[in-house]
Amino acid sequence: MRPLAASEKRLFLILCGAVFLALNMVGLRAFLQARNGLQRAILAAKAELVEDQGWIQTEELLRPARRWMEAHPMPELPDEEASARLLEVIRGAAEKTDLKITEENLLPPQRGPQGSTVAVSAKVSGRFDGVVRMLFALQNPEAWRSVEKLALRSDAEPPNVIADLELRQYFRSGPAGGEPQPATPR
Repeated sequence: MRPLAASEKRLFLILCGAVFLALNMVGLRAFLQARNGLQRAILAAKAELVEDQGWIQTEELLRPARRWMEAHPMPELPDEEASARLLEVIRGAAEKTDLKITEENLLPPQRGPQGSTVAVSAKVSGRFDGVVRMLFALQNPEAWRSVEKLALRSDAEPPNVIADLELRQYFRSGPAGGEPQPATPR
C-alpha cells in the first residue's frame, strides 16, 4: 500500500470525523428518546399515584358515613307499605303541629342502585312556627327521610303560610308480604 497524500489524509480524517459525529448523533437521539420515555413513564406513575391517593382520601372521608349507615340501616319495606307509612308520617306531623293538609299527591316509587324511594308532594297551611316544627319532625336522617323541595308563601291570614313540600323516604325493597329478606353478603 502506498502512503497517503496530505489531501487524502485530510479527507480521511474529515470522513472519520463525519462518521464519528453521525454515530454520536444517533446515540444522542437514542439517549434522548429513552430519557423522554422514562419521563413520560414517571409522569404517568405520578398521575396514577395522585389518583390512588385521591381514592384513599375519599375512602377515609367516607368511613364515618359508612359506620353511620351500618349503625342505622335503611328500612326494608315493600313499596306499598313504604308509601303508606310516609303518608302516615306526614299526616301525623301535620296533626301534631296543628297544620292542615290541603293537597297531597303520592309520587311513584323510584328504584336506584342503592335502594328505592317513595315521595309525597303535599300542600300544608297553618302558622309558620308549626310548619318549622313539622319540617324538623319530618326530616330525619335516622329514618332515611328528607324534605327534597320546599316553597313557602304567605297565606291570606298574616301569621299563616302555605308550604309546598316534597318528602322523600329511602328504603330497600322488601317482599310484598312484609317478611324481611335474608341479608345478602357484601
